[in-house]
Amino acid sequence: MRNFQFNEGQALEDQKIEAVIKQRKRKLRKQQTVFAIIMLVIFSAFVYYVYNKVVYTEFDGYVQTDYKHFRAKDDLYLYKMYKEVGDIVMPGDTLYSYMFLDNILTYKRLYDEPQVVTGNRSIRLQTGLSASDLNVLRVKINELRKQIEVEDHNIQFGLTDNSHKMDLQRQLAETEAQLRAEMSKLSVYHSIGSETAAALKRSGANEEYKREDLGQAMEKSEGAVHYVISGDTAVVTQILFHGNEPVFQKETIIQTQSMNLQTNNMKVVAYVPTDDMGKLNNRTKAEVIVNDNVKFNAHVKLLGARTEKLPDELRNSLSHVYTTVMVIFELDNGQELPFWAAVDDVPVKVRINNYDKENRANADDVWYINEQGLTEKSRKRIEQMLKKTRNGKK
Repeated sequence: MRNFQFNEGQALEDQKIEAVIKQRKRKLRKQQTVFAIIMLVIFSAFVYYVYNKVVYTEFDGYVQTDYKHFRAKDDLYLYKMYKEVGDIVMPGDTLYSYMFLDNILTYKRLYDEPQVVTGNRSIRLQTGLSASDLNVLRVKINELRKQIEVEDHNIQFGLTDNSHKMDLQRQLAETEAQLRAEMSKLSVYHSIGSETAAALKRSGANEEYKREDLGQAMEKSEGAVHYVISGDTAVVTQILFHGNEPVFQKETIIQTQSMNLQTNNMKVVAYVPTDDMGKLNNRTKAEVIVNDNVKFNAHVKLLGARTEKLPDELRNSLSHVYTTVMVIFELDNGQELPFWAAVDDVPVKVRINNYDKENRANADDVWYINEQGLTEKSRKRIEQMLKKTRNGKK
């Protein structure tokens, strides 16, 4: 015991080393935990990606809807438009009124104003122009007289001869004659103007005659004005004419879109590569994805409506075949979706389950044809479907 010595400095150094080791171990465990979480997230994302690729197949597509175009049946004069773009139209609402152009032309020329109006306007215009010419002539006479006075002064002091003064006097005489002629003309205009103003007053017309006056006059004529009435609940999407103007035959006046999914014939058209056509049949169910919040269910309506080139923005560098088969999907009944998602050309994703038994193609669920038409199996299958449809309707 006598040889035992407590080295305080060494003990403190050992404690510091031990603390550093513990801190490094904690830091290492934290790094390992973070790394494990990151790897787990990456692995989960990879598994989710592989799962979706294996279990599901997605096709690009777009919504297709029909619009109702109200066109002119004949050459018309559109009298008044009662709706604007964005207005909701209910059954029985008046869209616009019109008159047949032939009826109007026999009643009165569409663009003619009463002659008494045009005559009075012409006289007032001539009177104004004549008064302006008088002012110009008066200014010219004053300037000529001033120049003559200057010439008299120069002649008295022998600075010039009499020739320039005589020329100025000749111009002054001509200008004064023009002034007297314009004054006589203005007097005649005033006299005629008073007569046309009195005639205008007696006629009952006015200077603010417009084409609307013709419409109002025709409106009073029994049966001249016709009205177009809406027969469906719809929204006005486009107006090409706004009233008080002619519309020629077959021109579209107003366009509406029905707010009924069946009436507006909404469907989804998908771009399907030929390699994936074996995953679809006439009973295939699909989920149509508009965005994260809007999805709805649909089923195949027509396999192979036509072929189209895949749009450039949907292509990738891994494929060199861009001609796709267009498959039409119809909405399942009993669904609700926002109106904006049911308008023409909205881009969507069409997702099908590769392992859904009903989606697998076979001879019973794909129509086969030959040189005689439908094959026997396909014909029998269609007859069964039609029979079920008729029984369901009954």
